[in-house]
Amino acid sequence: MIPEYSAKRAITLSERGWTVSQIADHLGHDRKTIRIYVNGSRAPGQPRLHAESFAPFAGYAARRVRDDPHLRAS
Repeated sequence: MIPEYSAKRAITLSERGWTVSQIADHLGHDRKTIRIYVNGSRAPGQPRLHAESFAPFAGYAARRVRDDPHLRAS
C-alpha cells in the first residue's frame, strides 16, 4: 500500500494524461502499484487483501469437529 496522498496524486496525474510509467517515475513507486490505483482496483488508503491461509483446511476442520464433538481445540 502506498500513502493515500500518493494514490490520490497518481489518480489526478492519470486524469491529466500522464502515463503509468511517468507517474511511477515521478512518485517513486512501481508501475504495477500505480496501475492498481489508477485502474480503480483498490481505493486509496485501502490495504491489499491477503489470501486466507486457513481457507484450504476449513472444510476439513469443520468435518473433524462435527465427527468428534469431544475434540479439543488445543
